This record gives sequence, C-alpha cells and structure tokens, in this order.
Amino acid sequence: MTTRYRQSGQSLISMMVGLVISLLTIAAMLVLYKNIIESSGNASRSALRDGQVSSALLAAQSELQEAGFGIPMQDGLDTRLSVSSDGKQVSWRFKHELGQADQCAGLRLVDSDEEGGPARGLYRLAPKACSSVVGLSWSSNQLQPVASEAAFFEPTRKDGTTYDGAEREIGALTLQGGYAFHAVADTCMPYQQQDTVEQAGQRITLRQSVDDVLFSVCLPNLAFTPAT
Repeated sequence: MTTRYRQSGQSLISMMVGLVISLLTIAAMLVLYKNIIESSGNASRSALRDGQVSSALLAAQSELQEAGFGIPMQDGLDTRLSVSSDGKQVSWRFKHELGQADQCAGLRLVDSDEEGGPARGLYRLAPKACSSVVGLSWSSNQLQPVASEAAFFEPTRKDGTTYDGAEREIGALTLQGGYAFHAVADTCMPYQQQDTVEQAGQRITLRQSVDDVLFSVCLPNLAFTPAT
C-alpha cells in the first residue's frame, strides 16, 4: 500500500496573524521612541531654562549685596532700603567707593504684559545719584534686563529664539504672577557663615508663598545695633 504525505507549511491565516503582531510591535516601539524623544527634549529645555533663571537670580543676589555699603548706620533704614507696596520693586542706597556721592539702584520684576511698558522679566534699575530711596523712580529706558521674558517665561534655544507649538515645554511660565520681593529683619550673615550674630540686619526674599522661595539673601551692610 502506498502512503501519501501531505505537504505542510505556513497558511495564509497564520501569516496574516504574524503580520498583525509585527505591526502592533512596531507601532508600540514607535510610540515608545516618540515619548522618549519628547521627554529628552523637555529635559533639555528645562535644563537650559533653569540655567538661565539660576544665572539671573545669582546676578540679582550679587546686586543686592551692595545695599547699604558705605552708608552710615545712623541713617534710617527707610532711606537705605525700600520695597514697593506691590512687592515688584526693591531699591537700595549705597556708595561705589567711600568718599563718593551716594547712589541708588534696584531690581524690578515685571510679570505681566503692559501696553507700552517693558516686557516680562527681571530688570536691574540703573544706578543714579540720590540721597534717599524714598520716592525714587526709574523710567522704562533706565531698566536693564537681568533676565528677559524668554529666560523667565519661555524656554529658549541656544540662538535665543523661543520654542513654539509642540516643542514648547509644559510649565515653562515659571514666574507668571504671584512672585514679589519681601524684606524682613533678621540676624543673618551671607551664605550662612554663622547662625547668630550680634547685629540684626535685613533679608530680602523673592517668593510666591512661604514654601515657594526663589531666593533669600542677607544684606549685611544694612545691619543695625538692636536696642538694649
């Protein structure tokens, strides 16, 4: 008797099932790749923005350190340091060198667009001659950007242009509203050199709330001898 053997192999159905599984696998890999690229792009933009903001805040703290330098301790604190009622501007009085005329400078935070006014950002108020910070004001052309709108509110590329559309980092509006300067009396020394000092001074903070502080800097030149 002759035994017949039927040839076997891949059927059309099994090939289609395999093709569908392969397509699903490729699609999942593409989605994963897209998510990784987006996460990497956001991380890169976050690092770039945070670096820009950190540099600006460090520059602002360095500027603040000159507050009260060379000014007699007997002069009233209100003539040496002033924070505006809305907390958006802090100004101070100092001397570039002992024996020279007094100067006043400051910082201004602009966190909303104003028609005809400066763009959002952190600005340095150019130094000018003064005898007190009381009633002192600066015009728009005297504002020098410490951190432009791009650095504080929009992540920027290395060439200074901003990311648009889908490239934009979520949550990039770091300082949009709510942040203000605050001045408080404190027994402090810069960089926490020591915990207690014999003279009380002033501390300036830039914060939105008690728990959301961008920087806190001690002003040793504004020290005064507490009453005994």
